[in-house]
Amino acid sequence: MQYRTIPGLGREVSSVGAGCWTIGGPAINDGRPIGWGGVCERAAFKGLLRAHALGVTLYDTADVYGLGRSERLLGRLLRETHRQELVISSKVGHFSGTARHPYLPQQMESQLATTLDNLGTDHLDLYHLHSDDFGPRDTHLGPAIATMHGLRARGIVRAIGMRAPHRLAAEWANDPAHPLGRQARRFLTLFRAIRPDVITVRYNLLSPLHPAGETDIFAFARAEGVGVLMKQVLGQGLLLGTQRARQAAGFSPADHRSRKSVDPDLLNAVEAALHRLAHRFGDRRGDLARVAVHYALHDHPHAAALVGFRDASQLNATLARVDEPLDNDDIAFARAVMTPARERMNAHDTAVHRAP
Repeated sequence: MQYRTIPGLGREVSSVGAGCWTIGGPAINDGRPIGWGGVCERAAFKGLLRAHALGVTLYDTADVYGLGRSERLLGRLLRETHRQELVISSKVGHFSGTARHPYLPQQMESQLATTLDNLGTDHLDLYHLHSDDFGPRDTHLGPAIATMHGLRARGIVRAIGMRAPHRLAAEWANDPAHPLGRQARRFLTLFRAIRPDVITVRYNLLSPLHPAGETDIFAFARAEGVGVLMKQVLGQGLLLGTQRARQAAGFSPADHRSRKSVDPDLLNAVEAALHRLAHRFGDRRGDLARVAVHYALHDHPHAAALVGFRDASQLNATLARVDEPLDNDDIAFARAVMTPARERMNAHDTAVHRAP
């Protein structure tokens, strides 16, 4: 395992962190499925233990992941390890309980108290504003920011985080005709108001490539002096070739994938690209995971990659070749063969977020 210092956190973390959404299992929040089916709590905990044994020091969870189950599993790990050696991130903003809104200050304080109790710790190294829904006309934005900054001042939260859009260039905000201009303007408005220490963004082999003259999220973060956590580095299994087989089997009603259908043309394009990657790098899960993880890490030395898992075997496979980075030729090859799938994914994202 390699380690790197993430701006905003002010400390060194493992270059690959454990994304703990999947281990929360099935869940429904506000009437919508948000979890993952087929998760065994015992196996998931063994996965956490294995992550720690392999040198993972960064663990990312949220109050809404399994409605507390993910945090409690992580709390078991903290009881068996040295808390000060680990960097723990959680989130608030999607679960309102019986409150009118998740970002009411008293609800945020209550959720944080529950999160700390679930984890068995007295502080969080990173606490994210998990949603950008701050109520009508952002009624709750100001109080939510004040609450977060107050928690940081008291030392209960060491750093504040927020989410970035899946696709972003700062220049889009100045282009009224750009289909993602509104999304970019929204992010920049919230960023200036919140002043986070760390941002989290989806980034993987399917993420868009930006031409010269566009400030992508990583260049933006460097200019602002904030850290970046990269999520969905494995594409929720899509980049390991697992989606097609599981799609046929279906998902439980409390699994978030039960309400999402993957574009068959995207699946075909990814499958063709993975075939070429496998021919060059190997066709085992660990071989493909190596490509996906190191592609994300290669050009972003001040960011960390989060990987999901269900059990120790998945962690073993994902991290089996974590000490074997890709060279520039490998990166260029992976980028080139993924081009048709990347273009298909980007076209889908643009259509979904196109301004009316």
